[in-house]
Amino acid sequence: MVGEREVMNTKPKGGTEILHEQLVSQLSKEDLEGVNIIRSICHPDLIEKDKINILWQHLNVDQPNAALMADRRFVDQIDYFIYVSHWQFNQFREKFQIPEYKSFVLKNATHHYDSFAKIPPGTDKIKIIYPTTPWRGLSVLLLAVDYLNKTRDDFEVHIYSSTEIYGKAFNEKEGDKYEGLFARCKNTKNMIYHGYAPNEKVKEAVMESHIFAYPSIFEETSCLSAIEAMMAGCHVVTTNYGALPETCAEFATMIEFEPNLKALAERFASALDSVLTKYRAGGYKQDMHMQMDYYNNYYSWNTRINEWRNFLSYVKRNKEKS
Repeated sequence: MVGEREVMNTKPKGGTEILHEQLVSQLSKEDLEGVNIIRSICHPDLIEKDKINILWQHLNVDQPNAALMADRRFVDQIDYFIYVSHWQFNQFREKFQIPEYKSFVLKNATHHYDSFAKIPPGTDKIKIIYPTTPWRGLSVLLLAVDYLNKTRDDFEVHIYSSTEIYGKAFNEKEGDKYEGLFARCKNTKNMIYHGYAPNEKVKEAVMESHIFAYPSIFEETSCLSAIEAMMAGCHVVTTNYGALPETCAEFATMIEFEPNLKALAERFASALDSVLTKYRAGGYKQDMHMQMDYYNNYYSWNTRINEWRNFLSYVKRNKEKS
């Protein structure tokens, strides 16, 4: 079984890869005929001259793999740019002056969830989950839990975080940087460190959780993990950094981003403390149903796949006219 896991995890399978896999699985050969969908990485070798080249951009403007967006020769060879949020679209439009007529926003999506976590009765602990990479805010969450542990003991934080998600090569190169952080997770009261788990297992854990805690210090262009959590009925506590306010609408508890991580952790701990108290009292029960309806409607593949089909039909009609 070790060999099977190594084979399965030799290639990256983060949010971009999961979304592409889900998209392609729902499109027909006719939908994809004559189309080349490039995932985020801006490189001329990925362009196919005999096809309609669509760059589906998940990165932010400051990422090295997006640097060629500054090269007009590259931009001119791309027929259309797809962004995953309006916030991201405006970042690229302003920094790289990408032509607006080539630019479209098609937000991320996930599959429906059938149920959501119930408010725990009596003295059961409220389950909090952090299911993303360590450099996006895990150190801040650790500090916040240290603060919470001084005053309450009615929660447990489940950490699904590792560098393995981006493949064997990345893990071998970067994994050691975060071993100390993971060790602290294992040795912190009320924290349970699970490490790497496949997306389906993480989604099951999200369904069993009550709160999605994400003190983000990473400028998300969207956030598939937050979308999955909100669709599953978790209350989200996060920062207002990047596209998170757009992704989380009015349902999340948001704190203002603070570059001083100690101050951010204190602020996050205070917000999480209030949320735990309100959750314990059943304060989010009605909101959860509204939230789930919203995300199952606007962030479901049932909705998004039709937007993709309409978009692909549009670009093919334009190709025939030219």
